[in-house]
Amino acid sequence: MTSTPERSIDHAKEGRAVTFASIEEAFVRYGTPVGNLELLRRIAADVGPAGIIGFRTYFKIERSAGGPALEVHDGYTTGFRSESDAARLAGDRPRWPSRRFRGAWGITHYETRERPLADRAKRPAGSRASGSRTSAPRATAARSGASEPREGQVCMSCFQVMPLTGICPNCG
Repeated sequence: MTSTPERSIDHAKEGRAVTFASIEEAFVRYGTPVGNLELLRRIAADVGPAGIIGFRTYFKIERSAGGPALEVHDGYTTGFRSESDAARLAGDRPRWPSRRFRGAWGITHYETRERPLADRAKRPAGSRASGSRTSAPRATAARSGASEPREGQVCMSCFQVMPLTGICPNCG
C-alpha cells in the first residue's frame, strides 16, 4: 500500500460532460500514455462499461452492474469499492485508500504525463485559432497597447526618450 497521488478536483471547472462511444476514443481524447492502455482496457472489460463520460481533466468508466464509476486521471484511477476490488481489477498495481468516498480505493498507473491535464493552464477563449477568424483582424487588437505604459518619442538630436509632452528637456 502506498500514499495517495490524488489531486483535488474543482468540479465546477470540469465543464460539461462528454460521452464517448468507446474506451479507445477516451484514450485518444485524453492522450493516455501507451504504457497504461492495456491496464485500463483490462479494467474496462472486467467492469463491463455501461458508459464512458469525459470531463476536462479525467474520464469515468461507469459500471454496467452499478456501483461507483471508476475515475481515470493522469497517473491513477479511483473508485474501486475495496482493496480486493482494486486487486481483482488492476492486479499487482500499487493500491491505496482513496479520498473519493468512504471505503474507496485507488491504483497507480504504470506511466503518467510530465504535465498532467489538471496542472495545465486553460487557454483563453480568444487564443484558439480557427479558419474563419485568422483572415480578419480582431476588433480588440487595437486595444492591445492600452494596458502597456506609454512612452515618449526619441529625440533625434540627443537620442534620449522625451516626456509625453514631446519637448526634449536636454535640447529644448
